[in-house]
Amino acid sequence: MTEARNEKPDLAEQALHWIVRLNSGTTCDGDVVAYEAWQKESTAHADAAREAEQLWSVMGRLFVDRKSGRVLAAAPPASGISRRSALSLLLCLGAVGTSGGLWSSGFLGRLTADYTTETASPKLVTLPDGSRVSLNARSALDVDFTAQLRRVRLLAGEAYFEVASDAARPFEVMVDDTSFRALGTAFDVARDLPEARAELSVTRHSVRVSSSLGETLDVQEGEILRVDRQGHIGQAIKSDASTFAAWRDGQYVAEGRSLEEVVAALSAWHRGVIVITDAKLKQLKINAVLDLRDANGSLDALQGGLPLKVRHVSNYFTAISAP
Repeated sequence: MTEARNEKPDLAEQALHWIVRLNSGTTCDGDVVAYEAWQKESTAHADAAREAEQLWSVMGRLFVDRKSGRVLAAAPPASGISRRSALSLLLCLGAVGTSGGLWSSGFLGRLTADYTTETASPKLVTLPDGSRVSLNARSALDVDFTAQLRRVRLLAGEAYFEVASDAARPFEVMVDDTSFRALGTAFDVARDLPEARAELSVTRHSVRVSSSLGETLDVQEGEILRVDRQGHIGQAIKSDASTFAAWRDGQYVAEGRSLEEVVAALSAWHRGVIVITDAKLKQLKINAVLDLRDANGSLDALQGGLPLKVRHVSNYFTAISAP
């Protein structure tokens, strides 16, 4: 029984890749034959294919709940895929190259956070000490102020901090066990990027970054820095740091960013799901200024000058594949 349970996510992932590929508009007869042969390898293969096909149909009927702003799916056919199977396949889809939706929005962290934002809904927050925080879409922040320390935890998404002066109480932003301590400053922190645990850009003064690994580095105005997924602090690099907070004006400035990072940024503003079906495309470098408020339009613009194909299955489901 254990072996069967371990096999299921792999087959679901493979089936979803097949379905997206076959609906990309670039298939040939050989693809159809290969898919049919794949289904016949076992009963489990056939079941995974059936569920993936039905999930694809459900994805084409996604809608936005007006009250919550979340993307919801129409009820599955009574004789078809179960709600539990649909959720399992959605999670697998998210694991193999999907941005947007429940699995990449920091949803669990936002359930109990002090301050939260929904899709395409950034917000300006004034903290009890007078510091101002601009929260990007799909972001969450917890606040823990004491007489000795002002500490906030970025639980999801991205935030731009303009820190009020208080020499007696340092201001610290935590991303898991990595600390970003303000030294009289304004700075932007984003977490859970496709290629990093966190990214810092400093627009005024400096920020001291400390990790649980014993590493410490002061990042100066006009510099950016990344903390990798293992918690190691990277090198501070000179850059136009203001571009990293362009999201406050509804723009995303990509300078040598991977397509996977671009899609993640667009997804926070997009009421739907964006899938990159070809793993090689994820690392495609992008140099562009994109409109976060129009994710589909931005993706179409990229399609015009890059080796990729964008297909909008519905208003809420977009697939990106090789041309």
